[in-house]
Amino acid sequence: MAKDWWQKGKGLDLWSIPHFLFGILMGMSPSLIGVSFSTAFMLTITLAVAWELYEQCIGIRETVPNILLDIVLSITACILTSYALLAYPLHPHDLLVIAAAVLVLYVFTNLSGWLAYRRRKRDFMG
Repeated sequence: MAKDWWQKGKGLDLWSIPHFLFGILMGMSPSLIGVSFSTAFMLTITLAVAWELYEQCIGIRETVPNILLDIVLSITACILTSYALLAYPLHPHDLLVIAAAVLVLYVFTNLSGWLAYRRRKRDFMG
């Protein structure tokens, strides 16, 4: 059987990519839609924690380091992106194009991971 790159890891795994991309999108939100950094930051924390709780509720089991790293990656990406945009402001149209590209990559990585999960589950069930 081919290597399934989307299997959950103990810490960093391919699922870390969409968590980081989510943080980037949240870090862009103050510049894109005019919310404050504190609002974007608190929303990032809330949504990252809520997502991990949701995964637990639907039966996705991860190690504690992986759960914490997923949350920390989102928060870190939000902070880094916000500060980068403060230090190097972009024209709103340029920022929108970059945000759209990040969103496409975010959707692609989530869809790719979900399809790998479904394939793995189907192979397991026979």
